[in-house]
Amino acid sequence: MPTTLPLLLLMGTWLFALGAVVGSFLNVCIYRIPWQKSVIWPASHCPRCWSAIAARDNVPIFGWLALGGKCRSCRNPISVRYPLIEALVGLLFVAIFIVDVIHGRRVWQGELPTWLFTTWLFHAILIALLVASTFIDYDLYIIPDAITLTGMIAGVALGTVYPWIRPEPSTALTAWGGFWTGVAGLLIGGGLTGTVRLLGSLAVGREAMGFGDVTLMAMIGAFLGWQAAVLTFFIAPFFGLAHALGKLAKYIVKRLSGAKSSSADREIPFGPYLSMAAVALVLSWPWLWDGWAKDLFHTLLVLFLWVTMGVEG
Repeated sequence: MPTTLPLLLLMGTWLFALGAVVGSFLNVCIYRIPWQKSVIWPASHCPRCWSAIAARDNVPIFGWLALGGKCRSCRNPISVRYPLIEALVGLLFVAIFIVDVIHGRRVWQGELPTWLFTTWLFHAILIALLVASTFIDYDLYIIPDAITLTGMIAGVALGTVYPWIRPEPSTALTAWGGFWTGVAGLLIGGGLTGTVRLLGSLAVGREAMGFGDVTLMAMIGAFLGWQAAVLTFFIAPFFGLAHALGKLAKYIVKRLSGAKSSSADREIPFGPYLSMAAVALVLSWPWLWDGWAKDLFHTLLVLFLWVTMGVEG
């Protein structure tokens, strides 16, 4: 496929629109999946007057703007979060298009190989699952298995059908290799998080991390491989630092003022920051791996072998 600036702009605009449509569907999933409701039926409606939302009002972003953020029938306010999620997914779809397609490593003489769009789709599926997990966890402090188990299956299955699709060094040459790479990512991502969860719970005498974080990390590992999963786990706290400091400040103020505090004042959802870290790695991995991460893992491997051989000696 030849590349020209007008064509790239047209494709970017189309992918933003597609992302906004996917974001609109994710809004439904975020609201209904935790309550085990169908995401297909009934049609979207106002929670106050139960009026069905007309097709013209259901156009992503523009529908909300045209309504002025209020129900057409009863004027009940509609949260601005809906169009923001639609815009967020649209922008993320364009961002991975830039990384996976425009800056794809195997672009020859101005041509875009069509298989690069398979990589884009692979990452778009992961991002959609991460967005849904993020906002459900923010709202309810849970990550439904319906999302993460589906993601695990999709990550392993797609990596088996397209063994080259994962980022380096988790690419494979055969379907069998792609399958086991996904399984290894799933087990190491979930196992690392599960181990920290167990040790943290024993240390503090209560649940230190939800099991949804374990399944979320397993899903990320199934899509991206174990190296990216490990990095996701260790950089996620940096994304949640501001939220944690805000919670700490609020908790201290309550204690000093004598106000009654609750467990919610000391807890933050970790899933959103795992998701943010995973998305950041998807968008930066082509440069991150060659520029820094490859040497890091090589150094860690050397240290591990040195310690192991030293203990055995």
